[in-house]
Amino acid sequence: MQKNTRQETYKIVKACPPKRQGELNFSINLGVFTCSECEKEFEKPWLLKRHSKVHHISNQMATNTVLDEPEQAELIVKNTIPDANAFDYSSDEDDSSSIGDEEDNIVDEENDIVNNFFDIEMNSNPVFNVFSDMFSSAAAADEVSMTDDDSEIPEEVFETIGTVNNPTSCYPFRDLQTMILFTFIDGDNDMISQQMLKKILLAMNLIIKIQQETPIGRTFKKKSKIPIFPSQRISVPGSNGNAFAHINLLSNHLRFLMANPKKSKLISSMPNCTPNQSICLEQDVWFGNIVYLKTNNCSIRFLIESFHMANKNIFARGYLVRAISIVCYGIEVAVTNLRVEQISHVDTTPVERDHYYSISSSLTRLIHPMKKPMPLSVLPGNVDCNAVFYKVRIVSIILFTDDTSGNRSKQYNLLESWLMRCAALPFKDRNSIANIQFLSTIPKKDGANGMSLLPAIVDDFEKLEKGVKMFSVEDNEYVLVVAPILWIEADMPCHSELCGLLGPATTFPCIRCYIELRRAKVFVKDLSYFCECHERRTQEHYVLANSSPGRDTEIPNALKIGMNTPANKISFRDRLTGRLLELQSFDPEKDTPVEILHTILLDVAKYMVIDLVKVVLKNDTVTIARLSEFLTDYTRSTGLSRKFTRNLRHSGSFLGRDFKVLLQILPVILITEFTGNHELDLVIPCFVELGRLCSLVFVRQVTSDFDNYIIRVDNALHKAYCTKPKVHYLTHLKEDIIRFGPALNYETEKGEQLNKHIHKHLFHMNCQTTSRDVCLKFAKQVALQHKSGTGIERFIKDNNEFLFYYTFFGGSRELKDNNDTGDIEDDAIKNNSFGTFVFKDNSISHPRIGLVSGSVVKFLSIVPHTDNDRNNNYAKAVMTGEHSDVANMNLVCKLDLHIFCNSFYIVNLSKFGSYWFIFNNILFDE
Repeated sequence: MQKNTRQETYKIVKACPPKRQGELNFSINLGVFTCSECEKEFEKPWLLKRHSKVHHISNQMATNTVLDEPEQAELIVKNTIPDANAFDYSSDEDDSSSIGDEEDNIVDEENDIVNNFFDIEMNSNPVFNVFSDMFSSAAAADEVSMTDDDSEIPEEVFETIGTVNNPTSCYPFRDLQTMILFTFIDGDNDMISQQMLKKILLAMNLIIKIQQETPIGRTFKKKSKIPIFPSQRISVPGSNGNAFAHINLLSNHLRFLMANPKKSKLISSMPNCTPNQSICLEQDVWFGNIVYLKTNNCSIRFLIESFHMANKNIFARGYLVRAISIVCYGIEVAVTNLRVEQISHVDTTPVERDHYYSISSSLTRLIHPMKKPMPLSVLPGNVDCNAVFYKVRIVSIILFTDDTSGNRSKQYNLLESWLMRCAALPFKDRNSIANIQFLSTIPKKDGANGMSLLPAIVDDFEKLEKGVKMFSVEDNEYVLVVAPILWIEADMPCHSELCGLLGPATTFPCIRCYIELRRAKVFVKDLSYFCECHERRTQEHYVLANSSPGRDTEIPNALKIGMNTPANKISFRDRLTGRLLELQSFDPEKDTPVEILHTILLDVAKYMVIDLVKVVLKNDTVTIARLSEFLTDYTRSTGLSRKFTRNLRHSGSFLGRDFKVLLQILPVILITEFTGNHELDLVIPCFVELGRLCSLVFVRQVTSDFDNYIIRVDNALHKAYCTKPKVHYLTHLKEDIIRFGPALNYETEKGEQLNKHIHKHLFHMNCQTTSRDVCLKFAKQVALQHKSGTGIERFIKDNNEFLFYYTFFGGSRELKDNNDTGDIEDDAIKNNSFGTFVFKDNSISHPRIGLVSGSVVKFLSIVPHTDNDRNNNYAKAVMTGEHSDVANMNLVCKLDLHIFCNSFYIVNLSKFGSYWFIFNNILFDE
């Protein structure tokens, strides 16, 4: 073998400064290392480190060990009392990281747990200290005793831990507790996140506390009955025969919810019929209501059973209610159909027992006992007089379906899942992870997909539409729960599949009308073609198309009045989704609302941003650099809770949350800083109009003047954003807002965010029985969340109830709200932030724009609004010199006035919610 005679060369390498005291970085150092104890010299630092640990560890221990063993033990016991609040459980910093992940060599200085065993001072890590102190205190506590042989924490465990008092026997660890903790974290390749470590820490604190407070000699039941959510195994059709899946039925979810003291009242709240506003989903006339009619006869009212459409008109089907006397009313057995325009308002007077009868030409029977709304199945007059009648609770259901993936690339192992929410919950609660119920997931293979689960879902809904008897903790008795579908949330391709259509890439893609959209260049239409009304796809058309397997049924008046067209020629196709048409509460045309995440953000906005960056400014690097500088500067704005930190060159990979931030700041930047740029003259008006539209639709509620809000939304929808065919879908958004309220109510972002939790569960499974494993996992979560018992509730309240729910029931993994709608939180008032304020002692006073500056609010006033300001979607404000103490003011709405131009503060009306608030509360002249 030839000897390597190459001389090794050395050069100076600049090393980063150490992150903590005593830490050495890799660098070439030809110096000499001297031991501070014996002054022996070493060429390598690791030789000095080994020498110190082997020859001088006894001196270090002698220096640290001053007290005698009894005194030292007493001091250790005194200073190692477990404290559940010693560590910040609620901190979500670095929660997603896995301890022991060697791919990332950069560790957080505050939360670092995985450090070199020999280079770190043990006291530098808070999690380690509290974890170690807990073991020490449990070992030293004399009052801890175990009497149950089957206990999960045997007494000998504590005895074993407590026997270790000699540090020299645990070299190189400080003690056995240290060894156990490091073995737990780094003993093998099993990963554990810091969030899971926090949960373990809190759980051990609570278990030790319970053990210490348990009386000696007390016996426990060995076989406790733990509630189990009844997941069901169903058969689904596939290309290779029937496959099997598991599902958590809606009716079972409702049984648990109705028996939950905290949620029973919320999920079945009564309709709110306050006129000219939309602040919740209950603002509608539902079936089961008794309503007044627009007639001169005040003695006639109407009991609504259902709604339907015929000849493009909406009808209410129900029963006439006649006043027989002052305290006696009769309900006709015969069914009556009325136009909804004939309904005046809901009768809100309480229904007295014993006052209502069912009447017909041959029979009159007493309906007793009863409260409005009454069970519709017992209205006919031929019912048994001995029949049992129940109160009715209407629980409207929102369904969500989407696809996800079981691997990191999200390209393979595709699955489709179904979720549900209760529509009557307040907006914030409805979008909380604790109130989104998992139904099922199924792999997309062998001909099976999410639509294969529809037969089981529809069968369950058919029972719920008729009414299912359940126990209500609010009423403290059994009630009849009626649960109709309010709407189904999904993206556009999934909506097409649910309605039995070919998809959004076909000639007739719209699920609402028969507009013809072609991608060919020869297919050029005016803007009015995409925005005008076309012949509607009615529920009757869907039923007709579903009546024949080959979809060859003639659809009358589809493309033109008096013209019949085969269903398969206008995008109808054979699917399993025809079962949805069996439900009385579901209308494919009405109950599949336009979804703004995929229609506005990921379609229109994405088209325009990509066109701006990669077409209009493709070769203009100077303008791109200037625009990026202004976007970076906007990160200092206090008016937005989220910041835009992405590179414009990567616009093709932007997510919905990125477009939400960008569309709020890009229009005002373009109009104030780039006016006069000929390359952008045609693009800027499009972004301004899109910013106005987003500011209008991204609102949680409309508290007043709802009719005017609809007019403004309709005007913003009929603008020339781009020539893409999907712009047409926006024209139907107005109908959905009138029917269901603001578009944020049916945005799919929260359902999309829950996919990451399903995605995480799939990582811990072998993907052989995916549907069963994920379904059972969520079923166990549901059973735990609906726990009962006075002892359990009392224990949780006595031990930091918020911390308990936050740590164990998903509070630390709450779904993120990326909408930034300007809604006010308790801690929203921050220094140097703008907003509209009212005086606390006069809440109905006129809102005023103000700047928080220390302990005062400096007021601004809007200058007269010009046509140019109106067209550019901003307003100008100046300081008035007036101010007031911030303690005397209430913040009503957060605003964005980051740009100061030509002695004016620019009120950015593209910020979500700002346009409608400013014009409805300040600029009344508009």
